[in-house]
Amino acid sequence: MRRRKKKRAAKGQPRAAFIGTRPMKFPVTLRGQQVDVEVIPVVNTKTHVNYEVTITFQGKTMDWELTRAERALIGRAAGMFSEPETSH
Repeated sequence: MRRRKKKRAAKGQPRAAFIGTRPMKFPVTLRGQQVDVEVIPVVNTKTHVNYEVTITFQGKTMDWELTRAERALIGRAAGMFSEPETSH
């Protein structure tokens, strides 16, 4: 069996901004449509907050399974729409 070359350590993605613990509603373009996204904090621990995401299009709740990229897009948009808040 050949010895593998040592590779450089993987550089992680920058962390998402802490978007707070209050519900937020903001517009986002997903799958070519302008939709309203509501982000509600569900579970809080000392280190992270889990969120429930509700997507509405023209007043109708969409039953979409979000991709990783779509979740990242929503997280970035939420970071832009939220006021800076400390996590402690």
